[in-house]
Amino acid sequence: MLKEWSSRSPLVANLFNPAFCGEVIYRVIKSFNSQNEGKFSFEFSFLILPIILHKDTREKMPRSTKTYFFQWIEENEALFYDFSIRAKEMVPFTKESLMFLMQNELIKIDFNGHFDTEECKFKKMKGDDLSEYNEIIKKAEMFGKWLSNNNNVNTVYTFLRLIP
Repeated sequence: MLKEWSSRSPLVANLFNPAFCGEVIYRVIKSFNSQNEGKFSFEFSFLILPIILHKDTREKMPRSTKTYFFQWIEENEALFYDFSIRAKEMVPFTKESLMFLMQNELIKIDFNGHFDTEECKFKKMKGDDLSEYNEIIKKAEMFGKWLSNNNNVNTVYTFLRLIP
């Protein structure tokens, strides 16, 4: 899977640590399920980090779910030119984060491959420069709601030119 923790570069270890990436994934799942009765599909997990952690993509996301997801992708096609490569590179980090969430009993997966979340209160982050963190969390929650309006995995993957 991934290199041993001590063998990772400090940059990768800090940016893609499973606790932070796990929180992002957790927030998307929780937000999705609040709109869609607990049916967040396993396959959607692999879209979260390459969209939410990619700064250019995140900054181009609309403020609300009133914009149609597929329309937004068409209007921002340049952001998705290399999306399949970006998504593939993030697979190990997504898997590691999902394992972290399951080990800590924050998410559960059912026999149909759908995730549900357990109640969790994240510590409030303190510090002067948390604007990017707050933006990531806000966009993650919005992305969960957005995906719940387009919950057909095959359609979403096809539109992003991905093969599930």
